[in-house]
Amino acid sequence: MDGILIIDKPKDMTSHDVVNIARKSLSTKKIGHTGTLDPNATGVLVLVVGKATKLVKYFSNDSKKYLCKFRLGQAYDTDDITGKLTSESQVDHLTELEIMTALKSFLGKQEQIPPSYSAIKHEGRKLYELARKNIMPRQIDARQIEVFSIDDIQIEFHKNYIDVSALMHVSKGTYIRAIARDLGEKLNNYGTLVDLRRISSNGFKIENSFSIDQLRKGEIEIKDPFDYLPLPKIVVNENIKDYIEHGRFLDIDMFAEKTDTILMSKSNEVLAIYHYDEQKNQMRMSVKWI
Repeated sequence: MDGILIIDKPKDMTSHDVVNIARKSLSTKKIGHTGTLDPNATGVLVLVVGKATKLVKYFSNDSKKYLCKFRLGQAYDTDDITGKLTSESQVDHLTELEIMTALKSFLGKQEQIPPSYSAIKHEGRKLYELARKNIMPRQIDARQIEVFSIDDIQIEFHKNYIDVSALMHVSKGTYIRAIARDLGEKLNNYGTLVDLRRISSNGFKIENSFSIDQLRKGEIEIKDPFDYLPLPKIVVNENIKDYIEHGRFLDIDMFAEKTDTILMSKSNEVLAIYHYDEQKNQMRMSVKWI
C-alpha cells in the first residue's frame, strides 16, 4: 500500500475530493497528491499512498502536457468559463495567421502573472480568497515559466467567438488559464480557457490512469514509486544498512555523484534516499524507506 496511483480526474471534482475517495476506498488517511488540477480540468492526478507521501518533492518539479481549448472574444473573472463573464468583443477581424502567430509567441522561457483566482499567496492569503471579496492586490508577482512546445493547433471560427485548441508541453507552475488570458491580450482582444485535460505529469501518463469508478471499487493498481524516480542507485552492504537505519551521515566517497541517490540492499530492497550536505561535506538522509 506504499506507492503511486494515477487517477483520471473527472470535471467538477476537486483534487481533494479525489484524495478523500481514495482514503475511503483504500482505508488509509495517508494519501496526498503531487499537484492539483482545477475542478474544471480533467486528466492525470498523481496520488501518493502510504510511505510514498515522503516522495512528493521528487514528483513535483517536472513538466506537464495539456490538451487545451481557448476562447477568443470573451473574458471571465477567473480566466476560465467557470467564472463570471465580464467582457465580450468582436472577433471577425482576426485571421488564422494572426492567431497562430500569437499562440506560438508563448514558446520559450517567460514571466507569467498568475490568475487573480489562484491558490498563490499574497501577504499570507490566497489570491482567490481575496478575489472573492473583491480585494485586488496592486501587483501580483510574476513567475518564471517555460513553454516547451505547442502542437496540433486547431482554430474554429464561430459567429461571436473563436475557439483555439492545442497540445501544450509546459513547465511546473504554468497556469494555462493565464495563457488564455494573455493570448487574448496579444490580439488586443479577450481570451479565456474553455477546456483543459492533463495527459501527462512528471512522466505519468493518462493511458496508465484509473477512473474514479475503478477507484471506488478498488479496481486499481498501486505502482512502485522508485520505478519513476530518475535517480542514481547504489547497493550497500549490511553494515551500511545499519548506519541508514540510525539515520547516520555517509561518506561521499561511496557515491558516484553529489546528488540525490537511492540506496539499495544486496537483496534489491530500497533503504533510503540520501542527498549532499554541503556544510558537512557528507551525504545526509533525505528519505528513510526501511
